[in-house]
Amino acid sequence: MVDSSDENIIGVWREGIKYVVIRKKTDKVPNLQFFSIPDLPAHLESKFYDLPLHLQKDVHVIISVTSGIGLAAQYYTEVILPLLNALGVACKAFYTTDCDSLKKIAPTLSGTVILLSGDGGVSDIINYTKSHLTIVLFPMGSGNAIYNSYIKDGLYTLLRGSSKPLPNFRAKFKQAFLKGSQIESMLGAVIISYGFHATLVEESEKYRHHGEKRFLNVAEELLKNPQKYVGSVNGEEMKGYAAATLVKKLDKDYMISPENELRLIHTDTSDLMKGYSEGLGAWKVDKIDFNVEGKMCLDGHIIEVHGQVLVEMSNSVIDLVV
Repeated sequence: MVDSSDENIIGVWREGIKYVVIRKKTDKVPNLQFFSIPDLPAHLESKFYDLPLHLQKDVHVIISVTSGIGLAAQYYTEVILPLLNALGVACKAFYTTDCDSLKKIAPTLSGTVILLSGDGGVSDIINYTKSHLTIVLFPMGSGNAIYNSYIKDGLYTLLRGSSKPLPNFRAKFKQAFLKGSQIESMLGAVIISYGFHATLVEESEKYRHHGEKRFLNVAEELLKNPQKYVGSVNGEEMKGYAAATLVKKLDKDYMISPENELRLIHTDTSDLMKGYSEGLGAWKVDKIDFNVEGKMCLDGHIIEVHGQVLVEMSNSVIDLVV
């Protein structure tokens, strides 16, 4: 008999005349175990579910092999694919080969996308999709701000979650360049920053193999010799850290605010470590007007900016299963 007290049981579904119990065996990359039972006992009724709507559409899986510390491919092989096969859900898988792969894939996608990636993968989708997609996100990046702000458990969400519009903002640039190409505007779902945060993201890229710890380690080094940043934010002279953000957390431990809404952070670098304890001060705003010269970070993308950048809320272009 299956123990109902087992917290690793994530669901039960019907397969013909029998029931199948799915249990998550936790490890660095969890494995799934499946058990067949002839009847559904009362103590497992709360675990029973029907196939969710987002798995009744076309299903694509994006495996971002370069995200974070490179666990996405293993997670797909050992967890996602066996689960979809057991549910009778067909999928089409795409493996990214470089940081531009998803930009090329995104316009061809439809229905539901199971995304094994970090925040950069979501950024590529919202900026390049031609369809209103439904995204099921698994945290394979370094910071995973979207996952940590909206989702508690990826497998539970895949099986029992429901989709909601993912809020996003649009940044409009007077003059800006991304990888040498001029851009006029760009959508974001996490953060656009100038000053310390943009420097942190750029400098930490070389330590990607350390996972989310890379941000804390590089931040501690940068804070030893704070840089001076020139510019203004909503008419106020630039301090060390300025950002517009839509999320509660930038990683699982770094708290911005209690709600996922557009907020402005503008503070001295000496206050930044408060995000790991009491939370960082952030003000709810309708828009943010940057006037800067230098590099900005938008959801992990480093952009060379000259002059005004206006950030405002924009219509949602994808749904996120939460």
